[in-house]
Amino acid sequence: TAAPFTAAPFTAAPFTAAPTTGGGSGLCFSTETTVERDDGSMVAMKELHIGDRVRVANGKYEPIYSFGHFDTSVVKTEFVQIQTTSSEGKLEMTPNHLLFQEGNQVVMASSLKIGDKVVLASGEEDTITGLKTIQRTGIIAPFTASGTIATNGILSSSFATIQKSQYVSLSDKWVLPLTYHQLGLVFESPHRLWCHHWRGLDECARSERYNEEGMSQWVETPMHLWNWLLQQHVLVVGTLFSMAFSFLCLVHVLEIILLNPGYAVLSLLLVSLVAARRRRINKLT
Repeated sequence: TAAPFTAAPFTAAPFTAAPTTGGGSGLCFSTETTVERDDGSMVAMKELHIGDRVRVANGKYEPIYSFGHFDTSVVKTEFVQIQTTSSEGKLEMTPNHLLFQEGNQVVMASSLKIGDKVVLASGEEDTITGLKTIQRTGIIAPFTASGTIATNGILSSSFATIQKSQYVSLSDKWVLPLTYHQLGLVFESPHRLWCHHWRGLDECARSERYNEEGMSQWVETPMHLWNWLLQQHVLVVGTLFSMAFSFLCLVHVLEIILLNPGYAVLSLLLVSLVAARRRRINKLT
């Protein structure tokens, strides 16, 4: 199920697409960021594998089905280091990566301030006591079905923005009430279906491919296409985005039904009730 979120009030940010060159594109965690596996062990991200079950939102554990980025030795990247009153060590994520602030608002790491409250893996909130910028070699971005992951005890998104806001901007005046966390969940639906229902996690692990800087083929090509689209005329952007997003929403609904058979039964029941009602109306007329 999708992670809980509440869209924060938004204002249009200056429109700037992220650079498409280089691996340090603001999409990942450091290799030293820690996560909790379902056996209770705390491990650094560099030790994770596809299929490992890690803690996510609502106290649940989900398997990692892919890595958007997996590099431990090539790319030198800038990270925001975040510490809270009770966090387990210091969370390190790139400035454009997303996490959850009080009220489950989706925010960028770069927007945080000391004194802000962030959501913990437990669902409680904690106060930020330390923030600084550091550089490390290596970047990792594990993907889970809910699009969330508990990192150093803090609840984070699996996704990042490639613009200067957590909201999707189709132009400098056209900002959607849609966060990159929500967009990422919908966008990754075909990938999750491929891994969870059609191929299986073992086959997905064998078929994963990364470029020389550790970026997955599932991320690299779509990201270049998205950056290209954002440079087009606003009418072209709006039309193509609407078509693609509508299709992906349908895939996402299919994914929800497959992951939750109860929804399938409920859907069939509703369709049957609507059909029966229409037959009664036709008979009366």
